[in-house]
Amino acid sequence: MKKTIQTSIFQNHLNDYDRFVKVRNYKTGNSQMYQNVVLEFLIWLEESGITNIKSVTSKESVRYFEYLILRPKYRGTGTLAEKTIKFHLFALGLFVLNLLENKVIDKGFFIPSYSNANQKSRNILSVEEVKTVYEYCQSEQERALLSVAYGCGLRRSEIEALDVKDIQLSLGMLIVRKGKGNKRREVPMSDKVIEYLKKYIIEERYQFLVGKTVLEDALFVNAKGKRTSGEQLNEILKRMIEQTHKYDLIQKEITLHCLRHSIAYHLGENNAGIEFIRGFLGHSQINTTYLYAIKNKKRKPVTTF
Repeated sequence: MKKTIQTSIFQNHLNDYDRFVKVRNYKTGNSQMYQNVVLEFLIWLEESGITNIKSVTSKESVRYFEYLILRPKYRGTGTLAEKTIKFHLFALGLFVLNLLENKVIDKGFFIPSYSNANQKSRNILSVEEVKTVYEYCQSEQERALLSVAYGCGLRRSEIEALDVKDIQLSLGMLIVRKGKGNKRREVPMSDKVIEYLKKYIIEERYQFLVGKTVLEDALFVNAKGKRTSGEQLNEILKRMIEQTHKYDLIQKEITLHCLRHSIAYHLGENNAGIEFIRGFLGHSQINTTYLYAIKNKKRKPVTTF
């Protein structure tokens, strides 16, 4: 049986929207297509326990976006095509505009975009491949680098800027003092990450500073006792990948930023909330987090390492 709206005020919103679309005569599709999009959205809200449009926040729009990319087609097999999802989001954007113009809501809730089809996707590692790289590490520094790049999802510039004092082992937190846009954030560390960083700091890092007159504060230091540059860090990772002698892995040309994408995907696959992933990665725009994690949720779920 076809579902219908149960809330009278939602039906009024739908009727207003139908008039709004017809007056503007949008060329993409017909008015019934626009109405069906909003009808589905309003029914979804009701089924989620929301019967007041003013209660809708960006959190709900995030959940609805996830619902759309996983929703099966009503006709045929598989999930919705990207073109269909983009139309849904466009129609919902018009719905928000209509609500604003009618002063039903004072502030529009977030409607994401879905237009990354032509962007080259970054290579990512599977969880098993991450485990393989860990297994072939030949030093505590290599394990520590993998831990902050993958385990903490840091950008290359953030890794380069890390000081030893930023690793709060007792609190299980890593401090990014100046991320993108000079924003500070605290990143939780897993027990394994804490273990690897502790061993590197206590047992190995000091070796790079022996005999140096000026001691470096950086977490990662090179053979000269100086802060390791981002380019040097990527070279270390490249060497780590080559150490596995796994042809398929080497061919992926993994960089530090690929590891950041990898943890984002794995968190998304394990149903971590989009807001958690956003905070973990330090994104200012939630759209960026979608591109990192949510679009990949059609893949088979896995367990992060």
